Formats: sequence, structure tokens, C-alpha cells
Amino acid sequence: MKKMIASLLLAAASFSYVEAQSSSDFQKGTVLTAANESLEGSIRDQAVKKGTILFQSASGKKTVYSPAEIAGYNLNGSSYISYASDFYKVLVTPGKAGLYQRVTDNSGKMLYNGAEVISVTTAEGKAGDYYIQLQSDSKWVRITQKDFEATAASLFSGCPSVTDAIKNKQLDYTQLSKLVQQYNSCGK
Repeated sequence: MKKMIASLLLAAASFSYVEAQSSSDFQKGTVLTAANESLEGSIRDQAVKKGTILFQSASGKKTVYSPAEIAGYNLNGSSYISYASDFYKVLVTPGKAGLYQRVTDNSGKMLYNGAEVISVTTAEGKAGDYYIQLQSDSKWVRITQKDFEATAASLFSGCPSVTDAIKNKQLDYTQLSKLVQQYNSCGK
């Protein structure tokens, strides 16, 4: 009998530990809905593993959001936006150009639209890739180390100081954030 009581107490303590541990996965954050409504609560970031986030409202209601359902979210001082069925971290806030890093790879995943199953099509590339969007164009351009010089020189052709820095190897692929920031301040 004593062994059974000890086992029950140990099981209850283990459950409490697991429950406390799982609720600690949530961190304060904000979800921006597709209708531009800001929802305050807590977020469990499962974007890399599952391609979604789990949002818990102040009332405790939990909702799983995919990139197709929201405009983005803020977590730990970083902003993430939804584009082409994936989440992207905002590395340089858009001005003349924005720089983003793909966080998820939802390509080929199956989503439900009511009872209908839809295969997700995403942008070219994979998680970890970098993308630049110019203010003058809604198109996102993936930039890789292999095509850095040609792509960056073409994208930033309107700013001679940036294109010169690329050609003279003063700015390279490892300095994408600095490159986009310099382009954003070009001509100011």
C-alpha cells in the first residue's frame, strides 16, 4: 500500500513538472491577424519543426496558426511575417528594401480548407534562405552566396555607393543586413 501511495505521489509530481515545463515554452508575444488585428498573449514558437505557431490568449484559449491564417507575429523582440505559406524573420525593416530570412519550409504540406485538402506551394528556396523585397516591386528575390554579386548589383543598381561596395568586395554575402541598410539610406 505504501509503495502504491509513493508511486501515485511520484506520478503526480512528475505530471506537475511536465505541465510546468510545457507552459514555460510559451512566451509573451503578439499575433497580427490577416484583418490587421493585434492579439496579445503567449506564443509557443513551433515554426521550425511544425511550420506553425501555437497562440494562447489571455483567457487561456489555445489556437494553432499557420502562415496562411495570419499576417505575422512578434516574439522576443523579433518580427515575423507570413509570405507564400511560410514564416519569415524580418532582419531589416522595409524602407526602400526589406531583408527577410525564411524560418519555415511548408512546401508540400497538406492543409485543410474546410473538408478540402490543399497541398501548400511556397516560394523558391528553403528554411534559412535570405530574401530581399524592394519597395518598388512586390516580388521577393532570393539571394544566395553563389549568386550574391550579380543579384545584389542588379537589385541595388539605383545606388552607386552600394553597387561600388559590392564590386570592390567591401560588402559581401555575410553582410546582407548592412548592405540593405546602406541601400535604404542611399540618397538621404
